[in-house]
Amino acid sequence: MIRAAAAALILVATVAPPAQARPAAVTLLDDVDFPVGIDFSSDGKVMYLSERDGAIRVVRDNELQSDPLAEILTTTTGETGLLDIAVSPDDRWVYAFATVRNGTTNSVYRVSTADGEVEEIVSGLPANVYHNGGGVDFDREGSLLVSNGETHDSGRSQDPDALGGKIYRFTPDGEDAPDNPFGAAIALGLRNPFGLTVDPVSGAAFVTDNGPTEEDEVDRIDSGGNYGWPDVVGPAPEGFEPSGPGEYHDPVSHHPDIVVPTGIAVADPRNARPDVAGDLFYGTYGEGTIHRIELDPDRQRALSDEVFFDVGEPVIGMAWGPSGLYFSTPDSLRLLPLARRRPGEPPGPVAPIQPAGDRDYVPMLLVAAAVIVVGVALVVAGRRTRRGPGEPGPR
Repeated sequence: MIRAAAAALILVATVAPPAQARPAAVTLLDDVDFPVGIDFSSDGKVMYLSERDGAIRVVRDNELQSDPLAEILTTTTGETGLLDIAVSPDDRWVYAFATVRNGTTNSVYRVSTADGEVEEIVSGLPANVYHNGGGVDFDREGSLLVSNGETHDSGRSQDPDALGGKIYRFTPDGEDAPDNPFGAAIALGLRNPFGLTVDPVSGAAFVTDNGPTEEDEVDRIDSGGNYGWPDVVGPAPEGFEPSGPGEYHDPVSHHPDIVVPTGIAVADPRNARPDVAGDLFYGTYGEGTIHRIELDPDRQRALSDEVFFDVGEPVIGMAWGPSGLYFSTPDSLRLLPLARRRPGEPPGPVAPIQPAGDRDYVPMLLVAAAVIVVGVALVVAGRRTRRGPGEPGPR
């Protein structure tokens, strides 16, 4: 029976190897000029990059094409320029957020992936040298989500009739989507929401929002939500009511010290390694790191927020793609290979999110623990039935 217990202990050591090591970053491109937006065609075979000076670049077969798909006239003063991009669900268009050449407003453009033709579909969004926002992504219903900062005019954020400090929702043609609670917008009370992504698990949008001198945030965006700026930064005190309309939401995660959060992405469970599947990642410009957030089962709050990878220089854009987590620095595109899927292998079904910890081995550990319990019980029973001289027997 002691052998059975020992075998069970060996089983634990066998089935519970140490958690996977964090991978090293792979440099994919080192000849790009301040790449901000990163996105992929639906089959993952084509990557699109936006360079801040106005070029939308194309990567096919792991090679950067010499000619850009298109060039959008813009300016690069302060935080302006060609910012985030998003590929339409039907792969016909690349949508781009960019500051117009004279710097007075921001626009949303769509660019044909067939011939590079550029069409302005949304115009007149507020612009400034700072706080332009600039994130774009598509939700599950095929609507275009756009983040726009308050351009250093904080009064815009709580005013439902003013543009700026909000998350907008448009049709693919640039019209206000139906059922928006605030005109063109679905959420308000934001300061400078730079990064935006749609969660493949819940379908909700998440943004990074830059605070003033404290309280950088990651927020989950729900339609009709109010995120507090400028009335509050970080989590609000009990009983807080914003000055504008909408239901107030605390941030999912926040930083008392400034880290300057930038791009954001979710490790898609359909092809992510199980130890990161469903986790939220975001980059920091000031800290030069990539953070990992483990979300609760309802995807409403952070269970943890820690530095996952120290890049050592500013991180700008971020996207989840066929080989893992793609991110950019001022002059490079890099990859953290966190995908489990081999090239060419079709994605599997979305797996449920397991609890934090050594998620791959939880079921096996439970089995091993059960074996140990049974083994110990058998040992005890054996001692009682084969007692030695002087041992008490069963009564």
